[in-house]
Amino acid sequence: MMHRINTVPVWLPQLPPLTVPLSEEVLQLIQQPSLTRAFKSLGGEFAVNLLYLGKGKNDTGWLEQQAGDYFIRDVLLSYNGNPVVWARSLCLSEAWEWRRILDCGTRPLGEQLFDGSLAVTRSPVEYAIAGDCSLPGFDGQALLARRSVFTLNGQTLNLAECFLPSVAEIGK
Repeated sequence: MMHRINTVPVWLPQLPPLTVPLSEEVLQLIQQPSLTRAFKSLGGEFAVNLLYLGKGKNDTGWLEQQAGDYFIRDVLLSYNGNPVVWARSLCLSEAWEWRRILDCGTRPLGEQLFDGSLAVTRSPVEYAIAGDCSLPGFDGQALLARRSVFTLNGQTLNLAECFLPSVAEIGK
């Protein structure tokens, strides 16, 4: 399960200049703290497809490296039947509380992270042009990526969300 990235993304604290024009509605959606809430607020059909849950490698190069083994959740978010976001959540294998949270099937992770039930903190969100990359479990390219780190009881969860070309069709 090796995934190579041919270009190293440059992570920025704001949206980088985009090569594909996106509507103001989509640009605002991309910058919302919770993509789950943002997509659900649009009124269409929002779904989570679980691609992978289990041990793995931090092989995309988009998330902070830590020493140790990893536990990964890869999902594909769809809006009105179209895949719009590929996301990876990653924690150390011994981060049992995060592992329990990640083992939520097709329930959106954002429901748990943003419902106020967890004492989590979040790093500032960083954005990057996705570049030439391979997304595990999905045969397609991403336009843009964002990443952040959640902390709960001293343990971290890295989250990368990659916006797929069909996100540009929202609101058209």
